[in-house]
Parts: sequence; structure tokens; C-alpha cells
Amino acid sequence: MTMEPATVVIYVCRTLVSVVGIVGNLILLLSLWCKSKVKTFDIFLMGLALANLVESVLVDMVDITLELLNMNPATWFCLTLKFMSGLGETTSILFTVLICIFRYQKLKDAVFRVNLPTPLDTVWVAWVLSGAVWAVAFCFSLPSVFLSHGYDGFYENVSTKCSSSLFECPRSNCSLGHIAYKTTYLAMTNVLPLLIIAIFSIFILKVLLQNRRVAAGKLAGEKPLGKMTSTSRRSNISVIAALCIFEVVWILHMIFQYTADIDKFAFWSECDFFISAVYSTGSPYIYGFGNNVFLLRR
Repeated sequence: MTMEPATVVIYVCRTLVSVVGIVGNLILLLSLWCKSKVKTFDIFLMGLALANLVESVLVDMVDITLELLNMNPATWFCLTLKFMSGLGETTSILFTVLICIFRYQKLKDAVFRVNLPTPLDTVWVAWVLSGAVWAVAFCFSLPSVFLSHGYDGFYENVSTKCSSSLFECPRSNCSLGHIAYKTTYLAMTNVLPLLIIAIFSIFILKVLLQNRRVAAGKLAGEKPLGKMTSTSRRSNISVIAALCIFEVVWILHMIFQYTADIDKFAFWSECDFFISAVYSTGSPYIYGFGNNVFLLRR
């Protein structure tokens, strides 16, 4: 089968983005796992990297292979692919929420106190929350398996017969149950996390600016007990940068989900992939550089 040049370029770009994301997330995951003492923040970063790997390895690369080979696998395989897509995507979002909240708790009044414990700053609590994140993501992704049975005939009319997109449902033939699930899913796993991360990001910036003024001695009557190290400053900058990218990516993702129609837009799945891949591919490098993961001496 001969492919058009535009299609070849899309496949090459998708493959490169997926490979870059896999390499970055693997380095981040292994570097944190091999540390002599794993901290709470490390556990959350490992969870994020693992979620991104599920999306990149078990979904994106498989999806690309199926399309290149023009394969039409069994229905159960397509449903599993769709489920894994939702699982990886939702888990990545929820771990980002935990990272944001944890960083705010650690930064709050950091200049005036020395390493006081925070509610999330316990290793066993971090592991429990990580397990809860995967469980919640599992529950939100499972309905996609049952709601996709009614569209087997639709996939015969499109180029992608086995799509990993969670909400690839044509507006002209989309059940009320699917619409309700899509609305609930996006509200609970996209809109709500976006609001939480936006609020806590503002809190983090406010704390950083306040601590900077205190450290410079511009607030009278307040003597700081310590100062922020260059490593801490770099880590905070990486967190803020990753959270900003997250906000932009998932706002665009929601707009795309509600404005683009798969019946009229031939490259629906490709655009959906590139939008969501920006964060899953870039986040491990941003967090990694902020935590010295990619230093050559390590």
C-alpha cells in the first residue's frame, strides 16, 4: 500500500515524538528508582513517568504499528487499546495534581521554618495515594470498553479501524450514554484538575515571590531562617514550567474534543495525539532537569 507524503510525515513525527517520550520517561523512572533514598516527590514523579510510559509504549506505539501495517485486530484488542489510553492519560493528570499540591505544601513559609512535615510528606502516604490514583483512573477508563461496542460498524468507514482515542464517536451516531460518559470524564479528570492546578500554581508563585522578598530583606521584622538553594530554585522553576505546559495542553485538548468532529476532520486522531503528547513527552525532561536527573555525572 502506497501512502501519501503527508501521511508519511505524520507517521514519522508520531514515531519520533513517542520515542523521545519513552526515552525521557524511562530515564526519569530508572534514575529515581535507583536512588538510595526515595522521597515523596520522587514517588509522584515515578508514577507520572510510569503513566506516560503506559500511554507511549502500550498505546501510541501499538496504534502507529497497526496503522502502518494496515491491520484490523480483534474487537477485544481495540477495546483494550482504548482502555489503556484512558488509563495512562488519567493517571498522568492525577499525578500532576499530586505534584502540584505537594510542592505548594513544601514551599509554604519555607523561608521561615526548617523542613517541618507536611500532610503528604510521608513515604507510605505517597505509595497509598499512588495506588489510589491508579484505581481512580481504572474506574474512569473502564466504561469506555462497554460504550464502544455500538460503533464497530462505524470504524469500517474510516481509515483508522482500531483507534486508541477514548472519545472517537461521530456526532451523527453517538449515544446518550457515550455523551454523558464523555462529559463526566472530562469534567472530573480534565476540568477539575485544571482548576486545582491553576489555583495551586498561583499559590506557589505567590509563595516564591514572598520568599524572594523575605530573603532579600525587604519585609521588615521578618528574619528568614534559611535561604533557597540553587537546586531547590531550579526544581521549583521546572515544576512551574511543567504545570504551565499542562494547563495549555489540556485546555487545548478539551476545546478540541468539543469542537472537532471526526466525521468532518480526517486527521482527528492525529491531532488528538499531538496535543496530549506535548505534556507526556516534555514533562519528564522538564522535571528531570529540575531534579538533576540528566546530569552526565549521574
